[in-house]
Amino acid sequence: MQHPGRNDRPERRGALRIPVTEVAVPGQMTARVASLAAAVAAQLTGPLLEEVQAVRDGLGEPLRVAMVGRLKAGKSTLVNALLGQRVAPTDVSECTRMVTVFRFGHPERVQVELRDGGHRDVQLVDGRVPLEVGARPAEVAALHVWLANESLRSVTLIDTPGLASLDSERSAATEELLAAEHASSAAAVVADAIVLVINQTPREDDLDALRRFRDAGLGAERSAVNAMGLLTKADLVGGGGSGAWEAASGLAARHSERFRDEMAMVLPVIGLVAETAECALLTEEDAAALATLGELPAGDRERLLWSADRFVALEAPVSSEARSRLLGLLSLFGIERALDCHDRGTRGAFALRAELARGSGIEAAREALRVTFRRRSNALKAWQALAVLDKVSYRNDAAALPALVGMRDRVEQLRLDPDMHELAELDALLSLRRGDAVLPTDLGAEVERVVGGEGDAARLGLSGADGSALVAGAVAGVARWRRYAMTGADPRQAQVARVMIRSYTLMFEHLQASAT
Repeated sequence: MQHPGRNDRPERRGALRIPVTEVAVPGQMTARVASLAAAVAAQLTGPLLEEVQAVRDGLGEPLRVAMVGRLKAGKSTLVNALLGQRVAPTDVSECTRMVTVFRFGHPERVQVELRDGGHRDVQLVDGRVPLEVGARPAEVAALHVWLANESLRSVTLIDTPGLASLDSERSAATEELLAAEHASSAAAVVADAIVLVINQTPREDDLDALRRFRDAGLGAERSAVNAMGLLTKADLVGGGGSGAWEAASGLAARHSERFRDEMAMVLPVIGLVAETAECALLTEEDAAALATLGELPAGDRERLLWSADRFVALEAPVSSEARSRLLGLLSLFGIERALDCHDRGTRGAFALRAELARGSGIEAAREALRVTFRRRSNALKAWQALAVLDKVSYRNDAAALPALVGMRDRVEQLRLDPDMHELAELDALLSLRRGDAVLPTDLGAEVERVVGGEGDAARLGLSGADGSALVAGAVAGVARWRRYAMTGADPRQAQVARVMIRSYTLMFEHLQASAT
């Protein structure tokens, strides 16, 4: 990751950009796309040059994931939980009305990127983004926050203002992130992937955010391949109460099926509990207070948990102030979970935080982010960069026509290169998700498994099998898809079949090589 600083190239005013000082491309696929972009850039000038350079710069960044959702959906709380650091403001303030980019770097600081092209540095306050940065939200393109946080070595998190807000400045800032103006020469893809943060059922403007994201970046293709949803206030689903988590899990599963064309999955998370546990906000004093409450007779404890008001107001051996603090840290649902942990013998703040984190859903969310986005970050970035370069190659610029036609040819060559097969897999999955290629249900599920699985065993659907069984599974996969391709598949179905045949062949070769 580059050291924080400014890019010396001139930037178009008002366009949201993530500044870079050097490009350190992390993988073979992105390295080859970056090489293509650099070669073409040498033949271009003006806006076209800026567009292609922006694509190359983006390839040198860690995967950039934008957290998008309605006002007070819990985006900043989720960012804090994922980072394990309470750095993003969660109360309504000036900073919650600005796009904020969290990235790895030293020294820790905040850079305010102004819409007029200027920059200014401000300091973190007690390790947190300051509530005021010396500029009105309308004057700020973005806040860039560098943190010495290991989580940010592999991913850049982008916290966005609320969608569908009555505050036009807040909504406009998010919209600029989701869909940079196509007329801007610096209209690069700012986010590589998106997490839609929802409370209940996604509304039309939530889904519209995904559509704008899909259409952003000069028309680069986007789909459920690089979008997922998090139901962040799972403790409030179904009216709250002890059955809230089960209700939230069921709702998330239904959303996953209903919105499968927009999002790879939807998972439940109790954002407040996750933040408290992951950011170590629950102290030994808090744990002691919970332990005291845990020793109350069952009837007294039950009465305390009837409502938030009763929890604070009723007489108890813990002060109202301490109980009010617990309510702010955990919510009534989280307190009930903490008391359940006490009943199972959990003692002390450290152990209690670990149990609460496990029950909050944050680990499943973190793993889903890793599998859905970060594990494929090299392919996702290369795939999207090629889509942008292909779109740029059709620009109506007579002087640049030879260079643009040459770029278009090289983009196509890269897409067909066997070493770039993971891009072909993403294209096949996109074709399936869009409905361009309609496959039998079992074969469609197989494409999802092969493209989304981690490791040969998972991709083959043979977890736990020995080497010979895996080899046999790969051979059977080749035969199965060859048979499908030769028995009435239309051209789009046949293209998916060819990709799958290649996938199984590569797995077979890898398994054979591993055996020797």
